[in-house]
Order: sequence, then C-alpha cells, then structure tokens
Amino acid sequence: MPKDIKQLLADAGLLPSEIKVYLGSLELGPSTVQNIAKKAKISRTAVYEAIELLAKRRLISTSTVGKRTMYTAEDPSRIVSYLKEEQQKFTATLEDIKQQVNALKLLSGGIKPIVKVYEGEEALIAYFDHVAQVKPETHFEISNLDDVYAFLSNEKIQAARRAHNWKGIKKIRLLHYGELRNPRPGVEFCRLSEKMGEFHGNIAVYDNYVSLVTYIGKIVVVIIESKQMADTVRTLYTAAWSTCSNRNASPAGA
Repeated sequence: MPKDIKQLLADAGLLPSEIKVYLGSLELGPSTVQNIAKKAKISRTAVYEAIELLAKRRLISTSTVGKRTMYTAEDPSRIVSYLKEEQQKFTATLEDIKQQVNALKLLSGGIKPIVKVYEGEEALIAYFDHVAQVKPETHFEISNLDDVYAFLSNEKIQAARRAHNWKGIKKIRLLHYGELRNPRPGVEFCRLSEKMGEFHGNIAVYDNYVSLVTYIGKIVVVIIESKQMADTVRTLYTAAWSTCSNRNASPAGA
C-alpha cells in the first residue's frame, strides 16, 4: 500500500488507529474485530475504539451474520463525501465565528481594559502628561472643583498645565461643581446644579481612555484604556452636557 494513501487519510483527520482499521477492513471485506486486529496489528480494544470513530464518520458499517458481528469498510468514495461534509461544517462555523469575533475579542487579553494607577503628587502630572501624549481631538471632563482646590493650590494646577501642551485638542468641555477659577483657554464649561447630587473627584474621557481622579486622602489617578468603556462614558457625558443650561466658554486668548 503506497505510503501517501496513509498520509492523505491522516490529512483528512483520521487517527493512526482509524487508518489501520479502515485500510485493513477495506482489504479483508466484512470481518470480525479479531481478524481486523490481526490485519491492522493493533489490540482488539484499539480496534473497537477506531470502529466507533469510523462509524461516526460513516466510513465503516456493521452487520450481523449468525451470531457474529461483522464490520465492513465503506467504499473509498465515501471519504470524499465525508470531507465535503466536514468542509461545509467548517465553512458554517467560520461564518458564525466571524459574526461573533467582537464577543470573542472581549475574552482575549488584548481587548481587556488596560488599567494604570498613579498615586501622590506625581499622579496629576502623569495624567496631564498622558493626555498630552495621546493628543486626542476631544477631552470631556466632569469635576468637583471644590475638591480640586481644597487639596491642590492654584499654582500647582497652573504649573501642571504649563508643563503639558494641550493645544492640539479641538474641543475641551468641563462639567463642574463649585466655583470655576482660571479656566483653561478655549474651554467650554457648564456648572452643574447641586440638585443633581453629590459628586467628588473627576472623570474624563478622551480618545480610547477614561480617567478617574480622587483627591480625598491622597491624589489617586486611574487611567483605563478601553474603546468600549470610553465610547460609553462619552455617550453619557454628551447626554449630561445637553441637559446643562449654564454653558459658557473661556476666551481662546485668556
């Protein structure tokens, strides 16, 4: 028997034991497990296991002659039919996977949110520096300014701003509680009503990032990289901005 036949059957997905049993049965014709085991030179247990797999592929059939169970290898043309069926199954599975690829990405390490945490006085610098590096087109922020100025001096905030260039950002919006002091030039801002509830720290969304800042106890900045989360927060921010009636803007040259 040419060796390439065995390789072709292996390429078709058959296990070594299946190949031996199928080829042995094909040469013997209807045979008992004992005769197939002798021909294939494997144990009867291995033959039974191979027959079970071949039967699922419909490459071997079973019949009863008297009290004996006989096994017959199907015509080799059945292998072609089997491969066509498997190809159709694979094509259908491939289409299903294509439709679910985004859901699958969420399970992979590459799509999971990347979280970075900064603490202490360098945290604010890290935040400003990150925004400057990302160079987003928009930067939307909601902040409790009373918290900000209770824990940071105006001098520190201005120094952080001067050290990082945000001039490339086309649109900056700030929803805020508390008094606005020295707003960044060109910023649109709107003061939130205290009726909306208590809010501390600040949240910002830019590009594919969401940043969370708290000033209670010590400064902590959490930067989350996730397009899905950023899109969600940006949508919620837009909704909140549309309901805010106290809008204004800081002159670009201020």
